[in-house]
Amino acid sequence: MTPSRATFLFYSGLLLSSVGSLAFTTSLVAFMLKSEFSLASIGLILGLQRLLPILVVGIWGHISDCLSPKITVIVSEIIAAAASFALLLLWKGQDTAYTMFLAVCVLRSFLMSFQLGSRSKISKLLSDGQYSSNSKHAIWLMKATQGATLFGGAVAFVIIKNFSLETAIIFDLITFLLNGFIIYTIPLENLAPEDQPQETEPWYKKFSDLFKFNKDAAILDILLALSLFGWAAFSARLAGADQSWNALFTASYGLAVWIAGFMERSFAQKINSTPFWIALSLSYLGLAIFNGPHYSTLIIVFLRDISYWIILHRISSHIQHDSPIKLMGGISSARFTIMVTILSCGEMIVGAWSKFVPLWADSGLRAFVALTVGLVLLTRGSQAVVANDRPAL
Repeated sequence: MTPSRATFLFYSGLLLSSVGSLAFTTSLVAFMLKSEFSLASIGLILGLQRLLPILVVGIWGHISDCLSPKITVIVSEIIAAAASFALLLLWKGQDTAYTMFLAVCVLRSFLMSFQLGSRSKISKLLSDGQYSSNSKHAIWLMKATQGATLFGGAVAFVIIKNFSLETAIIFDLITFLLNGFIIYTIPLENLAPEDQPQETEPWYKKFSDLFKFNKDAAILDILLALSLFGWAAFSARLAGADQSWNALFTASYGLAVWIAGFMERSFAQKINSTPFWIALSLSYLGLAIFNGPHYSTLIIVFLRDISYWIILHRISSHIQHDSPIKLMGGISSARFTIMVTILSCGEMIVGAWSKFVPLWADSGLRAFVALTVGLVLLTRGSQAVVANDRPAL
């Protein structure tokens, strides 16, 4: 199998699996509400599905470096498909055994979280070691996961309008099995002894490794997450009285992943990151002035998302290129843990302060963070735009 075909199959399968998972989660909320489950009950499932990955990946994510990435993903997808089948049997509408249903949803989330490091490792293995190749694969990894938001929302919309939760579960189950089969057909070279950890490292070492190999990228990653913290709650505030616009803001986020990826792989890589941080700041400043259910708000949100994703694609490219294969799973796990912790805590913070912090101040604070970073980077004007065949952070 040619490298290009292996690459196509890997990211196609990953995108398919991600679309299935997102469609299931979105449909789950809608159909549980239709079945008169309380928001508290639904929120508990969603909360545990998000918080558990932080615990799993933060403590045990580095173990993936000691396992075959291919086998780890295949086994995880098969067990996740079995969990989906269990959900299919358990779902009885309002008469569903809630505790059991919750437990299986959490198990499914656990499996998806544990394979995150292995996915990153396969992405690293598929590259040829050059920055341009690592950048291409890092961007495609983001497209196949975060970019699935665009397609997952569309599939969920069709299911919610015309079908049932059982349809969403079956679709999710099929995508798990298809991705597992696709990964099975991809030949991956065995890791060389020097690319395999000699022993399991302490759980906290992966965090120091993240900063060890590219400290600047790791710090910028955190600052970028701070600019977007509480994304869902902030989007809800922007939508105002008409929450249907929130779906459009979500679609903008998913679409921007793809467009920003194309831009970064073409002309944007010839520009350092400073203008995009400034654009991110100006976008938030615009949202402090123009918000609510208007097309002007949507345009500004899209410009924000494009700026955000160009920066994130570049940071991801640097981290993937600089991280050694034998530590890739642990480093990816550490990065995921930090980002999700910031974004998740942000949801609670933004929700709590929405009663007394006006929207213009919320957006203005994000603009200040992005502007500060942009100005700091601007003072490093002597830094080459492109060095060693890679764009500056």
